[in-house]
Amino acid sequence: MGSTEEIRMTYSGLLLKDEEKMVRVCFERGAGDYAEGIVPRGTIEKSSGFTEKELEQLKIYIQDNAADIIKLAKNVNFLNDWLGKKQ
Repeated sequence: MGSTEEIRMTYSGLLLKDEEKMVRVCFERGAGDYAEGIVPRGTIEKSSGFTEKELEQLKIYIQDNAADIIKLAKNVNFLNDWLGKKQ
């Protein structure tokens, strides 16, 4: 990545759309840079502030780490998170 700022990655729980299981991933940097992607497709759908080279690196990252991201997403419990409860 070109910038020295830290990039934060967040992800949804496991989602089902058109019979496809997926996880939405968001990368954020600084005060407005973001990129939104989908696992396991390994695509970046929306972005702002990242260069094309950085977006390609993020795309490779989510492709290479898709299995781990899906595993983590399976542990997300929307209701407990919303209510602030620990699992």
